[in-house]
Amino acid sequence: MKPIRFSKFLAQSTTLRSFRLALAAPALVITLTSAQAGTSAKTPVPAETPAPLTSWIGFTIGGAFVNGNDAGFMSRAQQNDGFYGGIDSLQYSKAINDSTTLTMDGHALPGLEDYEVNIDVTKTDLGYIKTGYKEFRTWYDGTGGFSEGKQYSLPAWGEELSVDRGEFYLEAGLRMENMPEITFSYKHAFRNGQKDSLAWGEGIPSNIANTFKTAPALWDIDEQSDTFELDVAHTLGNTDLGLGLVYEHASYTNSRTNTRGYLITSPPATSSSAFREVTLTDEYSMDLFAGNIHSVTRFNDKLWLTAGFAYNSVNTDTDGSTRSIASNTPLYTGTRAEAYAATSGGGEVSQIIGNLNLMWNPMPDLTITPSLRYEHEERDALSTNPFYRPQTPAVLSYASAADDSELNETIGALDIRYTGLSDLVLYAKGQWGQTNEDVTWRDTSKANLTPRSLVDNDIQIDEQEYTLGANWYPLSGLSFSLQGFYAERDQSLDPTGNAGTGVQTLGTQGMTAIMLEHDTQIEDINLRMTWRPLSNLSLVTRYDYGQTKYSNRGSQWEPGAVGSSPSGAEILNFIESGKTTCNILSESVTWNPMARLYVQGSASWVWSQTDSDFTSVTNSDNDYFSGSLTAGYAIDDKTDLTGSFTYYGASNYAAAASSMGYGLNTQEYGASLTLTRMITANMVWNLRYAFLTSQTDPSPDQTGGYNDFTAQMVSTGLQIRF
Repeated sequence: MKPIRFSKFLAQSTTLRSFRLALAAPALVITLTSAQAGTSAKTPVPAETPAPLTSWIGFTIGGAFVNGNDAGFMSRAQQNDGFYGGIDSLQYSKAINDSTTLTMDGHALPGLEDYEVNIDVTKTDLGYIKTGYKEFRTWYDGTGGFSEGKQYSLPAWGEELSVDRGEFYLEAGLRMENMPEITFSYKHAFRNGQKDSLAWGEGIPSNIANTFKTAPALWDIDEQSDTFELDVAHTLGNTDLGLGLVYEHASYTNSRTNTRGYLITSPPATSSSAFREVTLTDEYSMDLFAGNIHSVTRFNDKLWLTAGFAYNSVNTDTDGSTRSIASNTPLYTGTRAEAYAATSGGGEVSQIIGNLNLMWNPMPDLTITPSLRYEHEERDALSTNPFYRPQTPAVLSYASAADDSELNETIGALDIRYTGLSDLVLYAKGQWGQTNEDVTWRDTSKANLTPRSLVDNDIQIDEQEYTLGANWYPLSGLSFSLQGFYAERDQSLDPTGNAGTGVQTLGTQGMTAIMLEHDTQIEDINLRMTWRPLSNLSLVTRYDYGQTKYSNRGSQWEPGAVGSSPSGAEILNFIESGKTTCNILSESVTWNPMARLYVQGSASWVWSQTDSDFTSVTNSDNDYFSGSLTAGYAIDDKTDLTGSFTYYGASNYAAAASSMGYGLNTQEYGASLTLTRMITANMVWNLRYAFLTSQTDPSPDQTGGYNDFTAQMVSTGLQIRF
C-alpha cells in the first residue's frame, strides 16, 4: 500500500513478505489417480495456474494528535493536524481485446488533500492516449522570528498556511511500424494558496514600548499555465532524428504582504499606529515559444555524434501591479510617509543554443567524449514605477528604466573514461567556459528626480571545472570510490558608460558604489567504501570535504572635502568576503542476522563553518547530526512487524544584539511501528503508529521555541488484490 505521508524524514515501514505472499499464486494442486487392477497408473497432471493478480485497491484512515504548535508540525511532517482517509492506492488493468489494453491508477486522500488519477489506453501497432489529473497540498509555517530578549510576533494571517499545486494533462502518441513517432501533449498547471517568504518585515521600531517584532512577509499566490508540446522522432539509416515544439502561456496575480514601521508624525509615534502592512501585488503574464531539433548518428560502434539546436522566445508583461499600505491615519502626514501607485513593464528575451557531442572509442577500454555548447541571448525590458514623494502635499513622481543586454556564452568539455586496468575504472572530466554580457541601463525618471542617464557595463565570466575519480574493486565484496572536484568562476565588470547629470563618475561611469570583481573557488573531495565482510552484513562509509571561497573587489563613494578635490569613487582591494568549510561523514549498515529479521541503520555527521573578513558579518556554524534505525521481523508466514527510529540534532544559534539571530538549537525524535497481516491470499491489512517531537533545547533559537511540538499519528489500511 502507498505509505501515508507522516514525514519525509520519518522512515516508512515496508513488510518483509506479506506483499510477496499477496502476489503469489496459490500452491499447485496435484491430483493423483490411484492405479486400478489391470491398468497402468496415470501421469499426475498439475492444475491450471491462476492468472496473477495485477489489480488492487487500498483503503486507509488515520490522523494526528498534536501537542504544541500545529503549524510547526504540519510544515515539518507535511500532513494536516487532523484526520484523513480514503483510497491510498488504486491499480487496474484490463485487456479490452487482443490488441488494446486499459490501465488506470491513482489515489484520493481527503484531509491530506492529495489526489491523482491516470488513465491509459494503448493499442498495439497504433499508439496510445492517456489523460490524468493530480493535486496535492504543501504546508507552510507563517510564524515570525524571535530575537533573544525581545518580543515574539505573530503574522496577521495566522500560522497554518498551505499551497495547493496541481495539473491536468492529455497526451496522445502515434506508434506505427516504419512511421515517425509523434507525440502531442497538453498540460494545465496551477498553484494557489498562501505561504511564508524569505523576506521579513522591518517590524515595529524598538522605541515603541521597547518591543521588537520580526513578522515575515507572506505570499498570496494565484498562478496558472497552459503548455502545448509536439515531439516527432524518426530513424533514417544510422541517424536518429528528433523535433520538438513548445508553446506555453503563464499568468499570475501574486501579492506579498510585508510589515514596516512608518513615522506618521514628528516626533516619532510612540504606539503601534506606526506599524503598517505594505502589500505588493503583481499581475504578470508570459508567452513562451520554443523549438528544438536533435540527432544521434552512429558512424560505427566506436564513433557516435550527437547534435542539438534550440530556439526560445519569451515575452513578459507586468500590468496593473499595485502597492498599498494599510493605515487608519492620514498617509501623508510627516516627512517619512509615502505610498505607491500602479507599476507596469515588460520584456522580451530571445535565446539560441547549439551543442555538439562526440563519443569515440579508439580502443576497447577507452572512451573519449568531447563536447561544445554555444548560447546567444538578447534581452529588452522596460519598467515604470509611479510613486508619491514624501512631501506635503504629496507629489506623484516616476521612476522608469530600460534594460538592454546581449549575452554570448561558449562552453567546451572533455570526458575520458578508462577500464583497461584489472578491477579499476578511471575517469576524468574538464569543462571550460566564457561568458560575455553587455548590459545597458537607461534611467528615464521624471519629476523631482535626478536621473542617471546611462549605465553601460561589460561583464565577463570565466569558468573552469575539473573532476578526477577512480573506482577500485580489490576484493569480492569490497570496493572504493575516490573523486576530486575543483572549480573556479571569475566575474569582472568593466564600467564604460556615460554619467547623467549630478552623478559622480569613475572614469565615464555614473556610479556611487559598484561590485567590480567577484570570484568563486570550490574544492571538493569524497571517498566511499562499500564492504560486505559477511554474507549477511554490508557497510557503506562515505566522507566528503568541501570548501568554497568568495572574493570581491568593489568601489565606494568618497566625498571630497569642502574647497578641495571633488567627490569620486575609490577602487577597493580584493577581500575574502566569505569562506565555507564543510566536512560530512556518513555510515550505513544493513544486517540480516536471520531469515526472519533485518536491521538497517544510517548516521550522518556534518561539520560546517562560514567565515568572513567583513567585520559586520558574524561567523556562523551549521553543524548537525542525523541518524535512523529500521528493523523488520516476520512473526510468522502471514504477519510482519516493522519499526523505525530517527533523530536530528543541531546547536548553532547565534543571537544578535540589534538584528535577527540565525541558526537552530533543535532536537527532533521520531519513531514508528507497523504491523502487517495477510488475511487471505489477496487481502492485506496494516496498522501504523508514529511519534514525532521537535523541541528547541537548551536555549532559544530563531523560532524562540514557539514552533515546538509533540505529535502522535495513527492509521490503518486494507489492500485488496483482484
